Amino acid sequence: MTAAGANMLEFEPVAALLGRVRSELPGDFAAGRPIRLSRAPGRLDVMGGIADYTGSLVCEMPLDRAAAVALQGREDRRVRVQSLNLRDAGISSVFETTLDELISADALRQTLRSDRGGRWAGYLVGCLCLVHEHGMLNLADPGLRGVNLALLSSVPAGAGVSSSAAVEVASMMNLASHYGVIGTDRGGGADPMRLAAICQQVENQIVGAPCGIMDQVASLLGQNHSVMRMVCQPHEVQPPLPLPRGVRAVGINSNVKHSVGGGQYGKTRCAAFMGHRIILAEMQRLGLADGQTPGADPMRGYLANLDPDDYRRQFREAIPEEMDGRLFLSRYGGTIDRATRVEADGVYRVRLATDHHVFESARVRSFAAALEAAASIAENSAARMGERKALLERAGQLMYESHESYGRNALLGATECDVLVELARRNEEAGIYGAKITGGGSGGTVAILCDQARRTDDALAEIMTEYKKATGIKPEIFMGSSPGAWQLGTVVA
Repeated sequence: MTAAGANMLEFEPVAALLGRVRSELPGDFAAGRPIRLSRAPGRLDVMGGIADYTGSLVCEMPLDRAAAVALQGREDRRVRVQSLNLRDAGISSVFETTLDELISADALRQTLRSDRGGRWAGYLVGCLCLVHEHGMLNLADPGLRGVNLALLSSVPAGAGVSSSAAVEVASMMNLASHYGVIGTDRGGGADPMRLAAICQQVENQIVGAPCGIMDQVASLLGQNHSVMRMVCQPHEVQPPLPLPRGVRAVGINSNVKHSVGGGQYGKTRCAAFMGHRIILAEMQRLGLADGQTPGADPMRGYLANLDPDDYRRQFREAIPEEMDGRLFLSRYGGTIDRATRVEADGVYRVRLATDHHVFESARVRSFAAALEAAASIAENSAARMGERKALLERAGQLMYESHESYGRNALLGATECDVLVELARRNEEAGIYGAKITGGGSGGTVAILCDQARRTDDALAEIMTEYKKATGIKPEIFMGSSPGAWQLGTVVA
């Protein structure tokens, strides 16, 4: 094994996966034949959350929890996928198909719908399907051979830390390496952003969950102990956001499961794009946009580009608080979003959703600016310690405001996450600056910006104890970080 391979084995759960496929799946992973390994981390949404799909800046940190995929080539054209997590839970854990059956995304969607027990496999085999659809690999080539895949993930599902993106990215890295879409040096014809975008499409188009792209990019390109900054228009990665020395971001999992495929997430996303369409029509009415040129949009397709003051002054009152889908479709014809569809019988809280996205984008920019300014102040600069603390408190206040908007405007709050955030507020004197619900909301994980100090560790432990007393639910904490999948690449053992 190469030095790079030994390095990958340092990051869980790669070594555990390799050991288990050799001991538990000898029929699929034959002894003496090479096994390719890949790994992709979950992520902590420090700030930005669902505003990725409306073009916001987002701030994401890769976790030390990850999905690992093992691959071994076959002599036929079959594809066999196993989940060791499902196997451990006593749930149907094997999905089989062929390369020919993966040529059509429509056919794969139908297969996954008819086999609800195999829906999980769409996150893996969907990568192969869409790489073919993008013309990067020809699955119809009769000389191409199938693969056996095994998955083991330590990223908890439904915790808001991007378990699905971790599986997609780990699968994509392994399959792309095995079939030569990318070289062993991560060179070749595919750049990482394109692979991340295809992973997002797997979730949107194959699995049917309307996520944005920040999760996949963070899992692929995140750096160890670093907050990734990306402007999602569609995916401009900026230099990492520096955290001030002695300050960290941690997550506490409420253990209330959420789902990006859940109904309210999709309705909120749809409502935000409805708001975008109504604002564009109002711009055209006011002569601020060219109503004669199809697609002309001063916002360049993203609500994040709308100034919050302009929104308040000129457009907010034009957006109905509530609107049924039939009326919207008759007036505007639809939205630009390809991941959601306005349902004629649906009722949408359009103004609230638009409020969240326009103001959240501004909050994230202010948050990043405050942290960057605080990081520029040296710890030994006694004269500026008050300024540094004020900047950190400003960043924390923006997190609290984001959390409130998740519940009030995005309608994606959760009582248990409210409890965690309130407990964080009570411990501000122990070095806690701010807290917010993360990712798709409706449960999941709360991100906390805090000091790296003993008194803060004690406060975090107390928060978890008090949370369990208040809710009867045992939480878990995410404190570690690890490299993204592109940095580690794949290794053959």
